[in-house]
Amino acid sequence: MIGGLVLDSKQWNVRYGWDLLREFGAEYQDYIAITSPSAWSVAQERFTAPPRHLEYQQGMGEQYLGSLLDRLPDARQVLAIGGGNALDVGKYVAWKLEKPLVMIPTIVSSGAVFQSYIAVRGSTGLEFHDTIAPEHLLFDFGLIRSAPPSLNCAGMGECICQLGVMAGWRWWDAQGLGGRPYDEAMADTTISWVRDRATRFSEDLDEQGQPQEVGIRIAAEINRERHELPTAKVVEGRSVDHTFVVAFELMQGRELIHSEGVALGTLISTYIYESYFDESKSLLDACHVRYRPREIGCSLKELREVLGKINEFAGGLPTENWFAHRGMDDKMFHRMVELIDA
Repeated sequence: MIGGLVLDSKQWNVRYGWDLLREFGAEYQDYIAITSPSAWSVAQERFTAPPRHLEYQQGMGEQYLGSLLDRLPDARQVLAIGGGNALDVGKYVAWKLEKPLVMIPTIVSSGAVFQSYIAVRGSTGLEFHDTIAPEHLLFDFGLIRSAPPSLNCAGMGECICQLGVMAGWRWWDAQGLGGRPYDEAMADTTISWVRDRATRFSEDLDEQGQPQEVGIRIAAEINRERHELPTAKVVEGRSVDHTFVVAFELMQGRELIHSEGVALGTLISTYIYESYFDESKSLLDACHVRYRPREIGCSLKELREVLGKINEFAGGLPTENWFAHRGMDDKMFHRMVELIDA
């Protein structure tokens, strides 16, 4: 526990519903708002009092976070309103200032909604901190559905990426690289979970491709449920999905939308580990998750550069993966890209 609040997200005070901010907004009279211009433009009208300080977050860089604390006024609580970076910066501020935190996601495309730990970007990589749990976590359906559909669908990449983990585990065992033997029953439980959540999410999309009540809950709750899967602690043949996202950021100096990068990383994983590629791609398409490099802002030149040095720029994430034992030549790279783009 930190600040008297339980860090285990299963015990958080979570609300789902319509017009939640109109219901709770009057309670927030003395607060610091950590948000973004796009998130604040749709959320601000739901509050009756302006923030004591309005901060448009600038990411999780250690220099920015350090300077931010020095210029914030005193207030009763911190409201984190927006996507993953806004939520994580809000956690950092509330933790450091020892203030109550309220988290108000405006999209469901990040695991940040249900985790207390954050990753600060330093000069040598990622520095992880367990911070604080929110007093309230509010999923306002209307607020979330006002975001572009792609930003709410992207979060399903955090579910489907489990197929890359299973592919890696199976490959690792088949290569005789040691560790826990591949367990078919455990893997089947996780694979069934992925299929069920992805299918139900895709069936809930409206004509605009926007998730409705069921889909929003699924995209959010997978970020709690995945930690309870029987394979959650499997490390053999680790999928490179999140490693790819971190390496891209560190090498290229900019961020992809996190879950879209994870989706592309999932297809890379399932391709190199030779299992579940077609199914992963089919489920991503059904859930309207973007993953093609050109769709998510990643050039083929950048992709090739990142995969060539992925474990050199892993930022502290585990590097005992396919790239530690194999190399990807140009022929393999172009064949993989052809299948991803098809």
